[in-house]
Amino acid sequence: MIEVLFAVFILAFGLLALAALLAQLFGNTTQSRYLGTEVMLASEKLEDLNQLDYNAYKATTLAPGGSLTANSPNYFDQVQISSRSGIVTDATDANGAVAANDSLTFQRRWVVEADTPSPGVQRVTVIVIPLTGNSIERAATFQTSTVRPCDTSAGC
Repeated sequence: MIEVLFAVFILAFGLLALAALLAQLFGNTTQSRYLGTEVMLASEKLEDLNQLDYNAYKATTLAPGGSLTANSPNYFDQVQISSRSGIVTDATDANGAVAANDSLTFQRRWVVEADTPSPGVQRVTVIVIPLTGNSIERAATFQTSTVRPCDTSAGC
């Protein structure tokens, strides 16, 4: 009888340890999913900014400016990703308000620095921030940068 009781105790302890391991694994998988989404959104924005023509956009998107800590005009957007299908949409409606649905909402901010890190180049930095209300308590922000040559004729 004591042996059976001891065996049940060991089995229960093992099952509790397995349940804790599975809970931690699920949490890490969710966090990895959000980080992967943030990396994709940051890479997409950097690619978009690198494709812009200096002469056409020098007064707005590619002009030195922006902020990684505040919403500067022309230097931020909000993006929604469907939590079911992964489809990316613009998060704002015609009035600039964020639409409410089951999607995860992220904000992208970018800053363009002239002659950084050396003369004749621009450093473009993008940060992706998960917005509150997504139930992403443990998701961190993601930041990345790229350097591109300046168009000196456009007044870099």
